[in-house]
Parts: sequence; structure tokens; C-alpha cells
Amino acid sequence: MSEILDQRSNLSVINALPAVIPPTTRFNFIKNWWHRSEKSSSIAEARIVQRIYGASPETTIGIPTFARVGKISLDKEIAVTSKSARLVNTLYISQQPKQDTAFQFEAEPNQLESIIQNDLSQNPNDKNLVMCHGYGAGLGFFYRNYQTLSQQPGWRIFSIDWLGMGNSSRPKWTLNRKSNQTWDEIVDNVEEHFVESLEDWRAKVGLEKMTLFGHSLGGYFAACYALKYPQHVEKLILVSPAGIPEDTQSPKPVVEQSPQETLQKEASAINASYQADAAAVENIAKKQQQQEQQEPPQQKVNEIPQSGRRKMPSWATYLWDRNVTPMSIVRMAGPFGPGLVHTYTSRRFAHLNEAEQHDLYDYTYQISSSTGSGEYALAAILAPGAYARKPLFRKLAELKMPTVFIYGEQDWMDYRAAEKAKKIMKVPVKVIRVPEGGHHMYLENPKVFNDAVRAEME
Repeated sequence: MSEILDQRSNLSVINALPAVIPPTTRFNFIKNWWHRSEKSSSIAEARIVQRIYGASPETTIGIPTFARVGKISLDKEIAVTSKSARLVNTLYISQQPKQDTAFQFEAEPNQLESIIQNDLSQNPNDKNLVMCHGYGAGLGFFYRNYQTLSQQPGWRIFSIDWLGMGNSSRPKWTLNRKSNQTWDEIVDNVEEHFVESLEDWRAKVGLEKMTLFGHSLGGYFAACYALKYPQHVEKLILVSPAGIPEDTQSPKPVVEQSPQETLQKEASAINASYQADAAAVENIAKKQQQQEQQEPPQQKVNEIPQSGRRKMPSWATYLWDRNVTPMSIVRMAGPFGPGLVHTYTSRRFAHLNEAEQHDLYDYTYQISSSTGSGEYALAAILAPGAYARKPLFRKLAELKMPTVFIYGEQDWMDYRAAEKAKKIMKVPVKVIRVPEGGHHMYLENPKVFNDAVRAEME
């Protein structure tokens, strides 16, 4: 056992990975753009995943773990090389007590399905945590959580990229609203697209029961899945979920607005959300820096105000009218795309050390510059004012499993919607707030966040 304690990893595949091209010069941005490919995206993901061990301050040597990344095919007859193939990128973390190292990682292993199903048959009583990321993110964003969560005895961890996002395949997006369709119809179609792809993945992997975890837009789709397939969800963990509250301040007009007017309001609301999210992180980073310098904070970090929204520039509204997402802008920017992403990540993840920031920048750029697909769901789900077109608030009363809501204390998502929903839900419900955390509290305060999730796994 002492040998295990002395070794942190045996990552031959990681040691062979090329270093990230640092975002320090314009030439490096051009190099990153020029060399981008499916392979470079997998490499960027591998750099993030290999950080699992030791990524959180509370990481301790415990049960040896083995992480594997691979793609699960959802189709029976379509070749995996086909552009229409549905492949769900999957991170699988299992406990390996007989392993001679504390942590091992294997990228793109062959026959991942067989490996998982063999584990399921040998350890049928182990429980399953399935983690789903939010909009514009991927499974790599949870790298500070996997190791600690995997230490819960009798649990295996799955983390997926939604179909059309992250490093999953990018089938052509066809769920755009037609002139003869209502918003309710297109929302139903988009929800079905993601819910059924998750159900197909579950069936292909062979899970009968799972604790389902979803962040932000991933939380919205996770709740939709739990409503439709409650027999497969033992517990639902919604992390700063989108689409909960109802818009009670803006009465619905008798005559529906034109698509252009609707999209203009949506674009402004989403821009405001991003502004609030970035402001929250800057406050967190400043407070952490003050604590490190052992100086008393100048003021208490308050919750993000819900007012003071900035009007979206006309050029941005023009792009949004044509369903141009932030990722579309990155792609259209060509060699300037990496610089745009770095501007965002350097501010958004200012609390991380430089090496982590560089890895997250490269990973975010790689998945953002991939072919557009699932990202186009956002305009269908959100209504004017950043509220869901079909809010989940009333539907939550139909959930049949214990439900946990987790928010950051500086989260731009309003936790009070969950508190209100708790009063009408017929199952055990908890609402947890993570101090010193914003919308991505799992990165900003991983210790408290991990403790909260592990408590629910117990």
C-alpha cells in the first residue's frame, strides 16, 4: 500500500501529450487555430481529465481509481464514421482496489461499452452517478470534482457530453422553428431530442438506475428526463438549473411578437446573464486574492443584482436574429477565435492558476470551434427575459424522486425559484447554497461543492 501512496499517477498516455500552445502571443493564437482538429480536441480534453487527481484541495489518497474516455454509439445500423452517427463522449471512472497506482487514465480506449458492462455485471450493487454539463461547456469542466466523488465507496462515475456538444458527435441541427410552428412545439421537439439521446445512452451502456446530475441547461434537460423516465432516476441533483422560474413580471401578450422582436429580447437577456456571471467571478477572485494576502476583505460580496442590464449591441442582435451563437462567432472569427475565447476564460476562471487557465482555455476553444449542432437549442429553450418558454416550475411537482438543488451564493441563477418549488413538490427536496461560488461553483469552491454532492451519494 505504501507504493500506492508514493505514486500519484501512471499516465504514460498523458506524458506523451504535447503541451498546450500558450495563449501569450498572436502567433500562438494563429497556431492553435491552424492546428485545430478532432485529434487536437481529444488531446485538450485529455489534458483536463488527467488533472482529476490532485485537482481539489481536499484530495487524499484513498480508493485507487481508473478513468477512461471513449465514445458510445447510440446507433445500431449507422457506421460510427458517418456524419450522421450519434456518438456520446463518455468519461467513465471506476474503483480499482487492486490497482498498483492511486490514479490511472486511459484516453479513447477500445470497446468502452464492454468494459462498462463487464463492471456492471461484476459489481451489480454499485450505484451510478451520471453527470451532465451545461451550455457551452463539456465533461472536462468537472475535473475538480471527479476524484473526490469517485472516493465514495460503492459508486462509479459517468460524465457525458450532450449529443451535439463537447466532444460528442455533431449531427446536423434540424430543429429550427418553422413559420407554422408554435414555440411550444419546437420546445417539445428540442426537449425530446436531448431526453431521448440520454435514454438511448443509458440503455446502450446498460444502467438500470442512476443518480442524475445536471448543471445549468444540462439541469433543465436532466429534469425533463427525470419527468419522462422516473423509473431510471433514484435521485436528481440540479446544479444551478436553467428554466425553473416563471416570468411573472412580464404578462404574455395576446398577439405573439414577431420572431425578430423575440430574438432581440432574448439576445439582450442572455448577454445580461453572461455579464452577471462574469461579475460574480471577478468578485470571488478578488476576495480569494485578499484572503491569500491575509488582508481583510473591503466589503462583503453581495448577490448579483437582477437589474442594470446592458443593451445588446445592434451587431450582436443582428447575429442572434440569425441563430448565431457565441460558438458561431468563435468559428467565424477564424484565427481570431482563440483570442476571443482566451479573453473570456482568463476573466471567467481568474481564480485558477495559470496552468489550469491555459488548459481550460484550450479545451474551451477546441469544443467551441467544432461544428455547430446542439448549441442551437438555446434560442428554442429560452424566452424573452432569459426565462424558459415552458418553465419547469409547475412540472417539478410531478417528480417522483428525491431532488437536490445546488446554487452558488453569488450565482446569477435565482435560488429562490427552487425554494418556491420545494413547497409544491411531493418528494424530499433540499436547496443548498455554496459559499464563495457563482454559477460554476463546482470550479470556484470544489471542496464545499464536493462535500455536498458526496453527502447526497451517502
